[in-house]
Amino acid sequence: MDIVAALTITMTVFFYAPEAGGINGDLIMADGTEARIGYCSCGPRYPFGTVFELLVDMRPFGMPQTYECRDRGGKIGNYTLDLVIRTGDLKEDLRIAREWGKRRVAVRVWQNWEHYVAGQAERDASPSATEEGGYAPALPHR
Repeated sequence: MDIVAALTITMTVFFYAPEAGGINGDLIMADGTEARIGYCSCGPRYPFGTVFELLVDMRPFGMPQTYECRDRGGKIGNYTLDLVIRTGDLKEDLRIAREWGKRRVAVRVWQNWEHYVAGQAERDASPSATEEGGYAPALPHR
């Protein structure tokens, strides 16, 4: 049985449209998967596979409540999420991204214990989240 840990924190959340180009406009995320709705970039504190549940109504944007970390970004800190928006209509993607803008929202973070343990070395090597001016939450130890 998987042990799941959850915590709720406030994060800054953006949308990005991979088709619009950018540094890595090839649509392939850092873990090798193709970018799609439901995936996001997250800070190094969280291993790939971590699930982020936005505790805000996403229905007006036609977007899901949960996103799985599959990517990193140079400006993505431990309290930042960059959500993939890829509806198949670039103009619509950009419209939604502009309408959403940058928001600070409550986010529930779900981690599989095995993912947490596997990602510990990566988190230990990363700068402390407190350097970003926030509280660095730690998941419970066994």
